[in-house]
Amino acid sequence: MPTHPFASPLGATLAAAPDTTRTAPGFPLVIGVLMLLCAAAFVTAYRRQWSPPLAATVAVALGLRLVVLGFSYGHTPHDVASYFKHTGDLVLAGHNPATGLPRFQWNFLPLMPYVYALEIKTGLPWQLGGKIAPILADAAIVLLLARLAPARHAGTVALLYALCPLAILVSAQHGQVEPVALALGLGALLYARRGADLRSGLLAGLAVATKTWPVLLAVGVFRQTPPRRWWRVAAPLAVVLAVLLASVRLFLHDSMHAMVHTLTSYRSYVGTWGWAGVLGHFHVVGIGYTGWNVDSYQKFDSVLMALAVAAVIALFWRAGAVALTASLLLAFLAVTAGFGVQYLLWPAPFVLLLRRPSGMVFAFAASVYAAFVYLIAIPATTHGGLWLAAQRWGSLPLIACAVAAMPWALRRAGAGAEPEPGDDGEGGEGGGTQPHADTGELSRSNG
Repeated sequence: MPTHPFASPLGATLAAAPDTTRTAPGFPLVIGVLMLLCAAAFVTAYRRQWSPPLAATVAVALGLRLVVLGFSYGHTPHDVASYFKHTGDLVLAGHNPATGLPRFQWNFLPLMPYVYALEIKTGLPWQLGGKIAPILADAAIVLLLARLAPARHAGTVALLYALCPLAILVSAQHGQVEPVALALGLGALLYARRGADLRSGLLAGLAVATKTWPVLLAVGVFRQTPPRRWWRVAAPLAVVLAVLLASVRLFLHDSMHAMVHTLTSYRSYVGTWGWAGVLGHFHVVGIGYTGWNVDSYQKFDSVLMALAVAAVIALFWRAGAVALTASLLLAFLAVTAGFGVQYLLWPAPFVLLLRRPSGMVFAFAASVYAAFVYLIAIPATTHGGLWLAAQRWGSLPLIACAVAAMPWALRRAGAGAEPEPGDDGEGGEGGGTQPHADTGELSRSNG
């Protein structure tokens, strides 16, 4: 992997340090069996509309994730096990991880590295302490879904997320950032529904600061806010990003120009998913962040994604904030060249809120794909070419599921009979009343 032009000696040393973590027994068999049971419970809960008390659902969510946390110890994927810890170490040493580590190991604002530094300070082994934030965020998502869903479906939607193998694996096995970004984005959407623009903008800004993709969550927040109040969301959102950028200079003693260069030069991992994976199979494009034809196809993909986002906004704007956000994230998965298995979690809370059978099929299929990657492909020490081919070709039916899960029937306001998730009659200030986009129910918070 090439060295970043701004990489510090400390960052290079951390990146080269060997991993001496001991491993938990029973991996991946125990987690695999548990995921099978969770998948069966997920399907049954949806079909029978189980709706236990919210406290019990949160307890189930935390219990499942803690079990997976224990049995995945020593088997955490390398990005979280190594790179993310190094970002926290660099913050504690007063360095900027975005420019202090080799290129592509951390390419975002330092919000999560600050969190990782706090997790390191707990004194827990990193593969336990480093997953505190995503596991707690997953529990928060359960609570937020219960507030965002209609009252009669709140318990079922929350339980479905608690049982979803995809969510469990991303938060507790991988320990990725996605649950944190989603919890912040869902919180921003909930505040937008209630007309709390400042709080909505602050949470949306924090969500965007975790990585790059959560900017798509902000689109849904603006959809939920009347246009005349957009500035009241945009202002705190921009302030959060500006403060975090300024913190690079104040606390991490680095150049903001170098930070902006790193942010704008980021590229994703190409060659394992979708159309780019097929081209990679036939050796038209390489695999990784750089390589044969990677640069040119990254540029093409940027144009393709911009067109897809514009098309989805045009098609689904009147469908409501949840349907619009779900469609944006599902469309991203359909067209992207770059991919990490944790990306599959992005649309999951939103398709669960929509409660459509096609969305449940996507959540189930994505769970199967994630279980294969986390429990078979990543740990494999032999037959790497076979597992890579399975990922590439297996992504195609999953992409078809993603496209099918888009709420096509809700493209026009009032289409279909599904209620807009979550509106319980609490409206925003001065928004007026109008039919709710997903069903024709009245809402005062939708502009």
